[in-house]
Amino acid sequence: MSFQLLVTLGILFGIGFGFFVQRAGLCFAHGLGEIFIGRGKRIIRLFLVIFVITSIGFLLSGYFFPSLGLKPIGQVRGFGFYNLLSGMLFGGGIALCGGCILGTLRQIGEGNLTFLIVMVCFIPGMALVVFGLNPLLEGGYNVQKLLLPGMLGVAAPYVTATLAAGAVIWFLAIRSRKRRSV
Repeated sequence: MSFQLLVTLGILFGIGFGFFVQRAGLCFAHGLGEIFIGRGKRIIRLFLVIFVITSIGFLLSGYFFPSLGLKPIGQVRGFGFYNLLSGMLFGGGIALCGGCILGTLRQIGEGNLTFLIVMVCFIPGMALVVFGLNPLLEGGYNVQKLLLPGMLGVAAPYVTATLAAGAVIWFLAIRSRKRRSV
């Protein structure tokens, strides 16, 4: 693929994704808050659709482009005081700024320039985490990089198919309950 084609596809995808996020009013942190207070049926449906699309996409990308397939990018660390402290700081930050980075970008795109300050503050905050906090914590934790199929000892297509089918069933159950209540 040529560079110009990749840039064109990237721009088109970015515009399409931005349109979807803006129309859906999507913000993961705000959506999780809605779920926990019991008003998140719409956001649960969105999360389930996103989960199914991305899990099948990652699985298929591994077959077509093996270097892009499932990778152990997440880390499982121990638990303790740092987890409690970081959860409280993260929740406080979400409450102060009004959402996650996706919601912040959506707000900026909608013309709310107050969120431009939030966006500028994300940069040193993330640099502090990546270059300061992560190296400090890696010395105190037993860090493991894991993939769910490896943990379960089952091939990735079976795990993905099972989880995607469960998400589709959950989506349909929520949708049918909504139709019955209307």
